[in-house]
Amino acid sequence: MLNRLQLTAAASSALTIGLLAWGCAPPSPEDQELDGNEPSEEADAPVGNGTVEQAMNESCSTASIKPLSQQILDEMACMEPDGFVKVPSRPNLSLADTVFPYLIKPARDKLVAALDANPSKTMSVNSMFRTVGQQYMLKRWKDQGRCGITAAATPGNSNHETGLAIDINSNASWRSALESRGFDWFGSGDPPHFDYFGSGAVSKKGLDVEAFQRLWNRNNPNDKIDEDGSWGPQTQARVKKSPAKGFAIGAVCNEPPADPPEDPPVDDQGEPWSCDGTTGQTQVEGGEYVATSFGCSVLKNGTVISDPGDNCIPACFSQLKADGICASNASGPTCEKSINWYAADRDRFGCGTRLKVTEPSSGKSAIVMVIDAGPACWVEQQVDMGVLDLSYRATEHLFGGQVGVSEKEMVKVEVVSADTPLGIVQ
Repeated sequence: MLNRLQLTAAASSALTIGLLAWGCAPPSPEDQELDGNEPSEEADAPVGNGTVEQAMNESCSTASIKPLSQQILDEMACMEPDGFVKVPSRPNLSLADTVFPYLIKPARDKLVAALDANPSKTMSVNSMFRTVGQQYMLKRWKDQGRCGITAAATPGNSNHETGLAIDINSNASWRSALESRGFDWFGSGDPPHFDYFGSGAVSKKGLDVEAFQRLWNRNNPNDKIDEDGSWGPQTQARVKKSPAKGFAIGAVCNEPPADPPEDPPVDDQGEPWSCDGTTGQTQVEGGEYVATSFGCSVLKNGTVISDPGDNCIPACFSQLKADGICASNASGPTCEKSINWYAADRDRFGCGTRLKVTEPSSGKSAIVMVIDAGPACWVEQQVDMGVLDLSYRATEHLFGGQVGVSEKEMVKVEVVSADTPLGIVQ
């Protein structure tokens, strides 16, 4: 099993004080996360009746969640009425269908000045302000190698969410006009991208995230999350299952600050996450883990998966044979495929332990057996959370395919009795 351990890899007066957190200096170019262009095929993509996650899987256009994005933008205007201003139309300004033409006022004024000083040239903008929902879709497409996205910042960390960034075609013809007015060209790593660092540049980082959190809590009073403007597993899970057509209750201005969510009950199982040695040794308090795929498995349609990063010899192999779960003459890969619904994390749960693993957005669950060791602590340290390696068949049922640690797909894990049948929980 050693090789897998090595290879696994804004506002009413009541909110004034909180809004001061957004009045910070913009990040320097060196501090920015690389953030690529939006799909060139963006147009009036149909808005489905499903969730953001379904829209992400079924389209290559952030237009598929445009009503939800508009609600986020409207909520931001309630929170900080002067935070973002609309870029006015100009004869030489062309906007892609999905562009939200909003910037902070100094950036808007300098952009308009550049346009007015060059009336014979047309600026084609394919991205300006983006909501956290749009950025989530771009990041997932990048991670999945889809829709032509080769770079995307983590949601909440894109300058397109701060009112400071624009992406344009033919950047070379506009570079001088923009740079002389306080815009900085990102460079060859993201050729269409310009950020405003001129006079009055103030980042509104986190404002769109908090706007989403407020919308979610308003519409889901029994599932409230922190309204802190920070992107994390709680917010990601709710973005994924939010309606692409927007919430039933949209933006509300002059709303009093929300009460903080109640602390969840303490789970009897586990302790706060830690992993400082080779592998995690204690079950994680609350039972929330990041899921990954590994091992040798047989998918629903009969396709056999052999993980190139795993030797498919379970760390619990001897016990599995002794207990008659695998034949005494079976190979490691044959044993894994015969079980098919399994997990690692032997050092947390113990060989043979059965776990109920639930994907919180869909409610889908599966019962798996712990048969292997890992993942390594260095993998968990990438996400500062416990990680649960699952068979490809299990992640196929829970997520529709394989998942990696960088996707931060969350599962809820609980220990169940040893006689619980393996497989899909009906």
